[in-house]
Amino acid sequence: MNKWLGSGRLTENPVIRYNRDAKPFVTFTIMCKRDKRIGQNESPVDFIDCICTGRHVTFAQENLYQYKKVEVTGPIRSGHYTDRDGKKIYTKTVSVETIEFAETKAEEVAYLKTINKYQEPETTPEGRETLPPPAPENAFMDIPEGIDDELPFR
Repeated sequence: MNKWLGSGRLTENPVIRYNRDAKPFVTFTIMCKRDKRIGQNESPVDFIDCICTGRHVTFAQENLYQYKKVEVTGPIRSGHYTDRDGKKIYTKTVSVETIEFAETKAEEVAYLKTINKYQEPETTPEGRETLPPPAPENAFMDIPEGIDDELPFR
């Protein structure tokens, strides 16, 4: 059985790309802490590459951003490509089947305050606080001509 289950925080905003059929997909990396400690108060971490397709593309675009904690499940896909220097690069990527938030808004705010990335929420005219997630740096765009020549895989 090939099923990976893990949780972690996004290391960057998700990146939206397009395949050869002009269908969008989203890639992101999550940082997962291991259970075992390597030293006093130090946990080793793994960086897990993830790819979302289908209905998860819209969800990722609208709801995911750097430091967001998520739980992801899906099979691991391995692959390889040759870089520009002729070196073979091996990859392991989780093909996302399910993705869920892994913490409450209060827990997220507390975490952002500990790493000094918290921004005070704006208030609406009614006096309610709103905390919109940071907009992803990459949004849907037109596919540039000749992009197939730049892809590391075919």
